[in-house]
Amino acid sequence: MQTPVKVTLEEYLQARREFLAHRTVAWPTTGGLQCIECGGVIRAQVVTLDIHNRELSGCQGEGETMETAVPYCVDCEELPAKRGCVHVSARGAKWTVEGW
Repeated sequence: MQTPVKVTLEEYLQARREFLAHRTVAWPTTGGLQCIECGGVIRAQVVTLDIHNRELSGCQGEGETMETAVPYCVDCEELPAKRGCVHVSARGAKWTVEGW
């Protein structure tokens, strides 16, 4: 999985859920994750996402950021970029991403 760029927070969270549900298998004894495509280990890259206001054109915001973990396979995927962006509604948004 790659770092999100120019997607909504909801789209990123859905893509991450789908990646974990359909591209990984969990080992009950260790809790580790393995890629079902190649058998590689699934790791998580901590990335910083710029929070942009989706009501504005382009990538504009107030300088807010959030950190999240982007899962990826160490054997068949590139290391996710350390920065990306998500576009959120400015009205009462809360941008916490919990868990994987």
